[in-house]
Amino acid sequence: MNRYTNVALPTELTKKIDEIVKDSNLGYKTKAEFVKEAVRSSIREISKYKH
Repeated sequence: MNRYTNVALPTELTKKIDEIVKDSNLGYKTKAEFVKEAVRSSIREISKYKH
């Protein structure tokens, strides 16, 4: 079972995320889905430079 942790984001950033999620052409259904994918992408990029 997955466990979750809450993260606080600035309101302006969440408004931009909401705009992206509302654009159904981009494939995101929820704000959480977008944020998880953004974090995963960042981790992959950082990992490239660590090795």
